[in-house]
Parts: sequence; C-alpha cells; structure tokens
Amino acid sequence: MAAGLRAVVDAADLIDVVLEVRDARLPRATATAKLHQRLKSKPTFVLLNRKDLAEDAATRAWLSNISDSGVEAFAGSATHAATLRSLRTALTAYKGKRARTRVAVVGAPNTGKSSVINSLVRRKRTVVQDRAGVTRHVRWITLDQRVDILDTPGVLEPKISNKTTAWQLALCGILPESAFDMDDVIGQFATWIARARPELAGKVDLESFSRQRGMLRRGGEIDRRNAAGALLREFRAGKLGRFTFEHAGEQP
Repeated sequence: MAAGLRAVVDAADLIDVVLEVRDARLPRATATAKLHQRLKSKPTFVLLNRKDLAEDAATRAWLSNISDSGVEAFAGSATHAATLRSLRTALTAYKGKRARTRVAVVGAPNTGKSSVINSLVRRKRTVVQDRAGVTRHVRWITLDQRVDILDTPGVLEPKISNKTTAWQLALCGILPESAFDMDDVIGQFATWIARARPELAGKVDLESFSRQRGMLRRGGEIDRRNAAGALLREFRAGKLGRFTFEHAGEQP
C-alpha cells in the first residue's frame, strides 16, 4: 500500500481530477480517496462499481447520499461498458485549466479499477484479475484526444479494526486470500444472512452446500476448505443473489 500511495504523491501535481472506484456492496468501507492526502483538494467523481451485484434500491440511496455531499456519483458495472457511458461523458466533458485533463483512478484493491479503465477507453489496456493487488505500478492511459487516465495500485487503511467490515471486505474480494480464513468468512456471512436475509440461509450453510455438491472427505466428512472456496466464488459471481452490506445513512 505504501508504494501505491507514494506513486500517487509523485504524480499529484499532474492530476486534475480524481475518479474514486468503490464497490457498490461496500460503499463506505471502500471509500479510500481520503488516504491520498495530496489529492483531497482535487475535483472528484465517485463510481459505485459492480452495481449488478448490489441491491438496486440501496445503490440509488448511496448515489443520492454521495451527491448530497457535493460529489458527482455514478453507478455501473465495469464488465458492461455501456453502464459507464454517463461517467465517460462526464470525464471527457470536464473543463480544467489545462489543455489535457489528467484523471487519477483510485480505490481499494480489487474494486475493479483496471476493468473500469478498460471499459472507459473501450479496449484492453490494463491487466485484470479477480484478486486484490494485481496493479502494482502507476501508468498513464489515453482516454481520448484530451483526457489521460492514471491507473494506480489499490490502497486500504493499514489496520481494519471493525471485524464486521473485515469479513465483508474479504467476502467481496477486497482483501487478499492470504489475509483471512475462508471458512471463518463464510461462517460470518452465514450468521449475517440468518439475521438480514433469512430466506437465503439454506444457500450459505456450508454443510448443506458441501453435501449437495459431493465435496466430502473419506468417511463422509465435509471438505470445509474446498467447499468454503467454492461458496465464496459463487457469491462473487452473483449466483447467490444481490447484496449490499452498508446502507446510506447508517452509522458505521
């Protein structure tokens, strides 16, 4: 994270606009633009990415909440370039003091920054993988004849003290897999489901999930590690439904 922050600091004087990419399921926990101290005074756009995995009503409430704070906000899915059309229009229409506008794309790891850039420029220019920490260096990419985009490594608070936030970040792929126990994260998710979405409780019960898919060890014991990994992948692919873990106006 420190290297990512330093790289952005080095380029700060060249940057005109900030595009902060957040995960629409965790708009508060993935709001990391504040970590870039040299960019705090820059005009900012916010994109709630992966809106196809979040609840529509909650995303609309977040857009209203962010807009009320004076920041222009958008929602879209980087895997569907058409959903970013209004954001692209806003970036290309921005009138700054310089002939060329330079936009820094910032955000937490694995919020889809590189995929967003690829969709905005309408061609593959950055490495995209569904895991945290893939982008390790800054790079400038041309959006059009007067806009350049700076792709930056993801950053997070150095210590996440809130345990609920931690498992939710892990579930959504924001934390690297080496930083958490998949079985524990699935257990926390199941507990949350039982309270918030009880109608889905059967889908995230690890024992039932394992037996339905034949993920068993010798003697009929469930293969918890592989089952937890499979369930995690199904969640991230949207196969369990759409979820928003943080709601606008709630106390963190």
